[in-house]
Amino acid sequence: MRAAILLEPYNLRLMDIPKPKPHRDEVLLEVKACGICGSDVRYFMGENPWALHTIGINEPMPPNTVLGHEVCGTVVEGEESTYIHKGDYVGVIAFRSCGECEVCRKGLHNLCAEQLHIGHDGRWKDREYIPGGFADFMPVWRDKVRKLSNSISPPEATQLDGLAVAVHAVRRAHISQADSVAIIGSSAIGLLLLQVAKAYGADFVFSSDILEKPLDVASSLGADMTINARRENLASVVEKETGGRGVDVVFDTVGSRETFKTGLKILKRAGRMVLLAVTDTEVSINLRDLSGERIITSSANNLYPEYDIGIRLMAAGKVRAKPFITHIFNLNDIVEAFDIALHKEDYGAIKVVITP
Repeated sequence: MRAAILLEPYNLRLMDIPKPKPHRDEVLLEVKACGICGSDVRYFMGENPWALHTIGINEPMPPNTVLGHEVCGTVVEGEESTYIHKGDYVGVIAFRSCGECEVCRKGLHNLCAEQLHIGHDGRWKDREYIPGGFADFMPVWRDKVRKLSNSISPPEATQLDGLAVAVHAVRRAHISQADSVAIIGSSAIGLLLLQVAKAYGADFVFSSDILEKPLDVASSLGADMTINARRENLASVVEKETGGRGVDVVFDTVGSRETFKTGLKILKRAGRMVLLAVTDTEVSINLRDLSGERIITSSANNLYPEYDIGIRLMAAGKVRAKPFITHIFNLNDIVEAFDIALHKEDYGAIKVVITP
């Protein structure tokens, strides 16, 4: 079968590899679509976002990795269950925790250091190739697939993974009605955060980016104000619009020194800042900036039930993905697709999706 293998940084190659066989607790999917996540771009460039977000180190990626974790497909092989049958159209919870470590026993399976993760190295030891969605077929654990209705198209279904991440981040921010929110970075995850924050009751949402196209999409999806941070000073605009009070919640999806400092500057007393892009960047702060019980935290992946919440939000029309899916490529054109995902500004891209 065809599969996109990351042999080394910046060297992604479409190869012919053996069709995988599902293990006893797995099903085999015929892939219908798989999105190129911002994390995939970082893997392509030599970073390991999973390891950075979850256990705080930047592990190297092994050269047998089939990339892709924003995936949906049709069940074609494997033992059936009460809920899953051959022919079902399903989305995928892309990771599985060990279930035995301290954090797993606390229900924080997203923080398990021994988890296996589709599309990149968690702790795979029993497969020739690490399973991923940029392939014709992909094995996945039976208990981590979720049946989808045809009202959610395959390209849209790829965004359920990011939607679950957004749900987790919003829940970590404890958003409630009347909260004001600033989202730094309006890529796909920022646009999902916008919609989930609104669904959870946020009263006013600022969406910022350095490109106009995602800001136009943010406006169409409900942002109350958009700010082009290349043209305007984000902190100055927020301070003016809030009468100097700042916002209750900041989501930083960029992870740069500048966005961190800006986020902290616009955070009001008792505000919560959630970092969704953990990098190796060092940042110095004045401890006085944390006065007023301001809270800074990170958000890693999602809890299993949050994927199901995402399905309900999308099925109910409270979250839309179609407006920001800008490019769809065949798997044969995966290298070109990654080039566009890597140079979004040049191509007006937001979300790039791969189909068979």
